[in-house]
Amino acid sequence: MKTRKLLVALMMAGSFVSLATSKNAVVNASNVTIVSIDANYLVVSRSIKGKTEQLRFILNPNTVRKGNLTVGSKVTVHYTTQNNENTATSVQSREPNPPPRDARLPK
Repeated sequence: MKTRKLLVALMMAGSFVSLATSKNAVVNASNVTIVSIDANYLVVSRSIKGKTEQLRFILNPNTVRKGNLTVGSKVTVHYTTQNNENTATSVQSREPNPPPRDARLPK
């Protein structure tokens, strides 16, 4: 009887822990572009099946930023969701890198 109560208590505790943890996700598509960006927020626009939607992300000092992140840039965003807020963990430009310096020199 005590074992069953303990098991039920552990199962209930586990369900509460899973509600408090965050969900990891990635916005990664060729049609994801920056609408606005500042020190605290990033807003991107994406199209899915002909419908355009905007997603807002919180930027913090831990957010990894790579590449040219300006309005109109195509990006990939890794983020977590907690308490109905999306927090970006990394934002990376999808713009092509320039060729290596040696490749640009005439032969």
